[in-house]
Amino acid sequence: MRTLAALFITVAVAWGPVALAHSEQRATVPADGAQLKAPPPVIEIGFDGEMRIISVTLTSAAGEAYDIEPRSGRSATDTLTVDPPELPAGDYILEWRGLATDGHAMSGELKFSVMDH
Repeated sequence: MRTLAALFITVAVAWGPVALAHSEQRATVPADGAQLKAPPPVIEIGFDGEMRIISVTLTSAAGEAYDIEPRSGRSATDTLTVDPPELPAGDYILEWRGLATDGHAMSGELKFSVMDH
């Protein structure tokens, strides 16, 4: 019985960090909180592992929603890339939701501003 318990503990310690790992948002373009002189030609969010994006929205501070789609569609990717429309000056938030390869639901956001141009 002790041998079985020791084996269980060894496996749990060895596999625990892997089992608990979730994909995380990494670098973004533009940077979170950026104040841009012109609208971004592309918006990218990098992840440390593949993510299946299930929704992405871009809204202005005034609540106007912009129609955008991830370039990858619903395929798993390690970079969420969207082509935004021409954006007027203002504050924006891009919100995303996805499923990590381990099946966990993930979400995040990216805020940026476009200055008068």
